[in-house]
Amino acid sequence: MFNKVKHIILSVLLVSTLFVSTFQTTVFAAEGETISVVGNNNELLLDETNYTFAEDATAFDVLVQAVGESQVKYSESEYGVFITEINGLEAKDPYYWAFYVNGVQAQVGADSYVVQEGDELSFRYTDWTKPSENSVSLQIIGDKDHVILPEPSSIAYIDQPTAFDLLQIGYGQENIEYETSEYGVMITSIGGLAAEGTYYWAFYVNDEMASVGVDSYALKKADKVTLKYESWETPAEEPTEEEQQPEEEQEPVEEFDQAALKNAINAASQYVLKQEVGDWQAVALNKAGKTLPASYLENLKKQLTERQGSFSKITDYERLTLGVLAAGEDPTNIEGYNLVQAIYNGNVTKQGLNGVAYALIALDSANFEVPSSAKWTREALVNELLKNQNGDGGWTWSGEATSDSDTTAMVLTALAPYVESNADVKSAVDEAVNYLSAQYKNSKIDNSSTAAQVVIALSALSIDSHSDQFSKDGVSLIDFLLSYQNDDGGFDWQGGDTSDLFTTDQGYRGIVAYQLFLNGKGSLYSLTLEKKNTETPADNNETPVVVKEDVEKDTSENVSTTKNDPPAKTKGYPLPNTATQSYNMALIGLALLIIGITSLYVRKRQQQ
Repeated sequence: MFNKVKHIILSVLLVSTLFVSTFQTTVFAAEGETISVVGNNNELLLDETNYTFAEDATAFDVLVQAVGESQVKYSESEYGVFITEINGLEAKDPYYWAFYVNGVQAQVGADSYVVQEGDELSFRYTDWTKPSENSVSLQIIGDKDHVILPEPSSIAYIDQPTAFDLLQIGYGQENIEYETSEYGVMITSIGGLAAEGTYYWAFYVNDEMASVGVDSYALKKADKVTLKYESWETPAEEPTEEEQQPEEEQEPVEEFDQAALKNAINAASQYVLKQEVGDWQAVALNKAGKTLPASYLENLKKQLTERQGSFSKITDYERLTLGVLAAGEDPTNIEGYNLVQAIYNGNVTKQGLNGVAYALIALDSANFEVPSSAKWTREALVNELLKNQNGDGGWTWSGEATSDSDTTAMVLTALAPYVESNADVKSAVDEAVNYLSAQYKNSKIDNSSTAAQVVIALSALSIDSHSDQFSKDGVSLIDFLLSYQNDDGGFDWQGGDTSDLFTTDQGYRGIVAYQLFLNGKGSLYSLTLEKKNTETPADNNETPVVVKEDVEKDTSENVSTTKNDPPAKTKGYPLPNTATQSYNMALIGLALLIIGITSLYVRKRQQQ
C-alpha cells in the first residue's frame, strides 16, 4: 500500500511540475499611464514604469511617488515648483529638467499639469543652450475676434506624437473640444471658438491641407502645424497687388484718461502687496512711489547669505541688482557681495539675448562704473545686441530668423539710453519700433505680458503707447494692456476673470512705465543708488564662488525668486503591483495539492 501511495505522490508531483513550468513570469511592456526619467547622455534613471491614474494628481505628484520623495529636490515660489534634482542628478546651469506629456514638451510646470487618463510622462535632463533634436511649430488662427496663436510657437518633441498630441499639450487640453468617431477625432472648438455653420477647424501641415486627420498625423522634424478657422464656402477672391485698395482710414485714439491709469496702478499695487513681493515687483513698487515691505529686503539678504553671493544664472545677478536698488541698498556691496562686478565679468551670452540685454539694463540702472578691463563693457554689450538684429527689424531670444515681440521689446529697453549718441543704435531702434508697430496693428501682440514689455520699451524710448503709431481700430497699445486688468487689480494673460501673479508682475510694470513716460521721469529701470560709508568689495575679475551646497533656484525673468523652506509634498499615488497573478496562483494550488496528498498518506499509514 505504501509503495502505491508513493507512486501516486511522485506522479502528481511530476505532472504538477510540468504544469507549473508552463507558467513563466511574463514581462509586459508598460501600457497606459507611464512615467520615465532620462538623465545625461540618455541614461535611464527610471525606466518606463506604470503609475495609477488618480483624479487631480499632478505630474509632479506622480514623479515623487515613482522615484521617492527623497529623490526629488525642488524650489518653490508663488509661480510653482521648479525641479532642481532627480535621483541625485542636479540640474546645474545650463541644464534643467524638461517635462514631456505624450511626447510633447509641456508648456506648464509639472506641478501645474493635471494628469489625464493614458498620459505618458517623461522627465528629461536637458541643455537649454542646445537646440532640440526634434521640434515643430504650432500656429492657431481664429477669426478677427479670436486671436489665438497667430505666430508659430516652437515646441520640442520626443518619440512619435501626433499633431493632436501637439495641439492638446501645446495649447492646453482645457482649451480644446473634440468629438471622436470611427473616422477619428474632429475638432469642435479651440479657445472657445466653436466650429459651427459653414465654419470648421482646418488642419494644415507646412501650409498645405493635411490628407489625414489631426490624430493620425505623426509629427516630423521642423513641421509647421496650423489649425485654421475656415468656411467650406468659396471665399471672395483676394484683390491682387495691382488692384490697390483704398487705404483704410485709421480710427483716431481718444484722449487718454490719466486718472484711470492712476487708479489702475493703485489697484495693481494692492494686489502685488498682498502676495510675496519678488524682485521685479519691488522695482515697480519703487517707481510707483509705494513702500516696499521690510520682509522683501530681509528675504533678499537671507538668500544672498545662504548662496554665499553665488548664483547659477547671469540673470539672477541682473535681476537682484535691480531689486537691491529698489530696496534702497547698494548692489556693489550688499552683505559683502558685489553683484555688479558679477555681471560685467560674467558669461552674459549663456542665456541668449536675455542675459545680454538685462546686463546692459542693470549696469545702466544706476550708471554703475564698468572698468575697461571688464569682460563685458557697455560698448561690447551694445554691439552684441546690434549684431543679432534680424532682417525684419526685430530680435529673438535664441537667434532664430523669425523675431518675436517680447525679445525685441527687451532689447529696445536696453538700447534706449544710446539712441541719441550712437547712429547705429538709432537706426536699429527705428527699424525695431516699426516692426513692433506692425505687430500690434496686425493683431500679433495678443496677450497682456507681451503688450506690457512693449509699453516698457516704448516708454524708455519716450514713444507714446497711446498714439496712432500704436493703435488699431481706435484702441491704443496701453488701452489694450489695461483691458486685461481684473477687478482685483491683477492681470490675466489672454483675457478672463482670473488674475495670476506672473502676468500681473509684467502688466504692473507696464502701466507704471507708462505713468513714468507721461510724467517725463524716464525708464522704469532708472533707479537711485544710495551709497553708504562701507568699503566696496574689491574687483578681482571673478564672480563669487559657491562654497556651500544648496538647492539651485532659477530666478530669471521667467521664473520668480524662490521661497524659503518650501513645504514638503505629501500627496502621492501608489504604483500598481505588477506581479504575474497566474504564476502565483499556480504555486498556491501546487502547495495545497501536496498538503492534501501528504495528509492522505499520513492517514493511511495511521490506519495500517
